[in-house]
Amino acid sequence: MMIAVLIVAHDNAGATAQCLRSLAPELGDDGSVWLLDNGSAAAQGQDLREAARMPELAGRCHLRVSAENLGFAGGVNLLLAEVMAGPEIGQVLLLNNDTEPQPGFLQRLRACLAQTPGAGMAAARMMAMDGGQVDSLGICLYRSGLASNRKHVDERLLGPTGGCMLLSRKLLEDMHASHGYWFEQRFFCYAEDTDLVMRARWLGHASAYADDAVVLHHGSLSSGGADNEFVLYHGIRNSIWALARNAPALWLLVHLPWLLLAHGGVIVRNLRKGRAGTVWRLYRDAIAGLPAMWQQRRLIRRRRRLPARAWWSWVEPRLYERDYLRRAWRELFGRNG
Repeated sequence: MMIAVLIVAHDNAGATAQCLRSLAPELGDDGSVWLLDNGSAAAQGQDLREAARMPELAGRCHLRVSAENLGFAGGVNLLLAEVMAGPEIGQVLLLNNDTEPQPGFLQRLRACLAQTPGAGMAAARMMAMDGGQVDSLGICLYRSGLASNRKHVDERLLGPTGGCMLLSRKLLEDMHASHGYWFEQRFFCYAEDTDLVMRARWLGHASAYADDAVVLHHGSLSSGGADNEFVLYHGIRNSIWALARNAPALWLLVHLPWLLLAHGGVIVRNLRKGRAGTVWRLYRDAIAGLPAMWQQRRLIRRRRRLPARAWWSWVEPRLYERDYLRRAWRELFGRNG
């Protein structure tokens, strides 16, 4: 069974080259790389072309170029359309360009997926680049309606994050046949992986987790860091859309107080940071996009193969990340208590 590794790069050619060097020995005899230059600056694009020709890959890296930045969603869709056109690819790995796979990573991840009954996708252990702190163990959806990086193995796993997501051909074919697409391109980036995982779960594809498959991750290089207005806008807007498309009505009704509390916290926190304009735009645009999301919700609901009650078992009972409230309080008010 052949595997294609898809990497979307917007600038950051140096990190991409290091990712490719780390990935090369993991590919084995049946692996290939599909690299998209996603609207990079001219100099960065030239460096990406050189990285794609590195001797370690020996012609196994296929470079594609988009003149405009399609976002993660559009970029991956472009690569998937080409990769899935032929029957020889049995698995697809989505990998961030600012990661460094560790020895044995890909073999362990693929073995985990093969050994987990009913699984069509698998998550890995993503660690900070120094290896000392967990970056992500997949996606965790909290009862506040917000999804975030799963940081503890005892938290419920919704599915893999787009930064390191192994998908079976069966899942990809099923999703395209059921919904007509893979990633929703209007998301552009952030939470598009959450939406895809939710839709895959509704179609009956479980998720595996390989704790011994380790990949190091810089984190948010392309977007300028984890805490900025670009991430705020797309992350919160798209989280609202993902829930609108996928969450059962009863769950939304029961958890409405927690959803309102969570978004109230988002508003207060970012108003204190001077981001009133971004907060206004993201909620305005989230609401404006709801009719289109609701239309897709009807299709997702018609095609799902699991009862609505399955959703409740996918949601972590915690309100949000552990110690988040304490960290937010210290950030906003500078207190130690």
